[in-house]
Amino acid sequence: MSKINNSIPVNTPVSSKAENKKYIPEPYLDAAKGMEKQFIKLMIDQMKKTAGSAEPTSTGMDYYMDLQNEERSKAMVNRNQVGLQDLILDRIYPESKRNQYAYNAYLQQTNQMNQMAKPRVEMQNAHVSTRNEAELYQVNKKSIGSNELGQEAHHE
Repeated sequence: MSKINNSIPVNTPVSSKAENKKYIPEPYLDAAKGMEKQFIKLMIDQMKKTAGSAEPTSTGMDYYMDLQNEERSKAMVNRNQVGLQDLILDRIYPESKRNQYAYNAYLQQTNQMNQMAKPRVEMQNAHVSTRNEAELYQVNKKSIGSNELGQEAHHE
């Protein structure tokens, strides 16, 4: 019979939750948190409706209660007790993509895109030493002008 190698435990997880989230880009984490927050807020709102209230509420009170529900849902998301974030992340950013190489490739790609998005302004013929070298136009406001906007420009 062949000898079995018992050096790798079978039921031990490969990485912890913190290590698993280490290589997830920030926009994906924010999206998962936002979706979980919306779900929890909707759940709290529906629970309040189901419980019912004998007291009539005003618009101000409804606004206050909505803010309170928003903060409750935010607190629940920050504690990460519901576990919905993990389910969402598994769908939008699978565990097979969560490694250092994929994360570095993502960072490199976003840096390239950010550099391309920066506007490049070039000044041409910007060196004017005297006022006479520059063409100046003055705008006069008139009630009726040569254009439909009531302004007329003439060369000085």
